[in-house]
Amino acid sequence: MKKIKLLFILVLVLSFCFLAACETSNPGGNQGGNQGGDTPAEPEIDWDSKTIKKISAVNETFYASYEYDEFELSFLKINVFYTDGTSRVISVDETMLDENDLKKLKSTGQPKITIYYGEEELQMKVKLIDSSRLDENLNPDGKYACVIKALRNKDTGIINFYIDPNVEYDIVAVNFAFSFDSSVMQLSNAQINSNLEGIGQVKIEDGKLVFAYSENATSFEDEVVLFSVNYEGDYRNSGLALLESYNNVVYAADLTTYQTTPVTNVLYHVSVK
Repeated sequence: MKKIKLLFILVLVLSFCFLAACETSNPGGNQGGNQGGDTPAEPEIDWDSKTIKKISAVNETFYASYEYDEFELSFLKINVFYTDGTSRVISVDETMLDENDLKKLKSTGQPKITIYYGEEELQMKVKLIDSSRLDENLNPDGKYACVIKALRNKDTGIINFYIDPNVEYDIVAVNFAFSFDSSVMQLSNAQINSNLEGIGQVKIEDGKLVFAYSENATSFEDEVVLFSVNYEGDYRNSGLALLESYNNVVYAADLTTYQTTPVTNVLYHVSVK
C-alpha cells in the first residue's frame, strides 16, 4: 500500500512540474493572439490627425551660418507642438515656403522667410554667406603677419592653401599641418604651386596634411597659392583645421642681414563650412 501511495504522489509531482513547464513556455496562453511571446509593435502615430497648437524654431539651426551654394532647407528645423501635449521636430521643406522666399535662399544675405505649417506661421532669418568674400576681410588692418588659409573650389574638387602676407614682413618659410577626418573626407594628389621658387614638400598621411616650404629667391610679398589637394567626400563635416599639436611656424627674415625669426601672430583659417 505504501508503494502505491508513493507512486501516486510521484505522479502528482511530475504532473505539476509538466504543467508549470508548459505555463512558462507559453505565458498568458494564447491570449491576444501573441503566440510567439514577442512584444507587440507600437502603433504608428498619426501626426496628421492631431491638432497643431503652435510651432517654433529650433534656434541653433537658424542662428548658424551657411554657405549659400550648399544650403539645403532640411538644415532648418522647427518644433511642432500639439494640443494633446505631444511634440516633434521636423525639417523645413519647400512646401512650407512660398516661391518668393525660396528665391531669397539662392544668394548671400540674411533673408527673412515665412514658414507655413498647418494654420501656423513663423518668421525667421537665415544667414547665407560666401566664404570666399569673407576671407577677403580677414586681415584688413594688418593685424596678422600673414594668414594661412584653406579655400575650397567645390566645382573642381580642389582645396587651395594660400599664404597672404603683410607687406611689412618678409615671409621666407612656412611649416604647418592641418588635420581632417579621413572617414568623412578623402584627400589626394597634393601638389605644390609650380610657380614657387624654393624647396618644399607636402604629404598626406593618417588624417594629416603636412606642408613645409622655404623660399630661396625672394620673400612672399603677395597672396599666393602654396599648394592644392583634391578632395572627395563631406568637406562640411570633415573637421578640417590646424593641427595644434604640430610645430606650426612661419619664419620672417631681414633680407639685408638674413636673420630669421619665427612669427607669432599668424592666423590659420579654413573657409566656413
